[in-house]
Amino acid sequence: MKKALGYKRISKEEEGSVSLDYQQAEIRKLCQANDLTLLSVECDEGISGKSLANRPGIQRVLRAVDQRTVDAVVVYKSDRVSRDGLESLQVEKLFLKRGVAYLSCTEGNLTSDSVDDEFMRFIRAGLNQRERKLISLRTRQALKRKREKGERVGGRPAYGWQVINGKLVPEPSEQRVVCRIRELQGMGYTTRGIGKALHEEGYRTRKGTCFNQTQVLRVLRKAA
Repeated sequence: MKKALGYKRISKEEEGSVSLDYQQAEIRKLCQANDLTLLSVECDEGISGKSLANRPGIQRVLRAVDQRTVDAVVVYKSDRVSRDGLESLQVEKLFLKRGVAYLSCTEGNLTSDSVDDEFMRFIRAGLNQRERKLISLRTRQALKRKREKGERVGGRPAYGWQVINGKLVPEPSEQRVVCRIRELQGMGYTTRGIGKALHEEGYRTRKGTCFNQTQVLRVLRKAA
């Protein structure tokens, strides 16, 4: 009997959707239906599918595929492996190159190499990436609505905000910096240029350091 490895994943943004237990149950069913011996089910919990990096579970799966120690990999859906278009295509190319079957409970055999199947790989990769961006957009919108209602959104408040009596309220001095950053952006400054201008004008971060490009970009994203 051929050997299979399963993989399941759920990110923080997807809590409440298809659970890890449900994914694993479906993976087991598919293995039984295809006479596959399921060796184990690797898991990455609370991690986004944006990148293959920093996900130990999927890295173990890809090593097994590259070394051809398994005959098949089974997932609930291909977006569990990756929601980055380019990486999705690279993963499927690896499966084809090593001759390892890539099976999805919801999408079927992903390593068939007919003309139409090759075309569908590009469509699937694009759809998976689109869904990741939609999830990110919905999350930002939900957090923005909470801020507007004065609700605590968890974690450290974004720059320009503070928590008082359990409610999220504007922090006046930081809000002035946020406004200045947006003004500079409207004047055509780059993020690097904005950081330099803030330094020259005496503005500092919460830690008392100068604003760098990443911090400026983060403020702009949160303020959007």
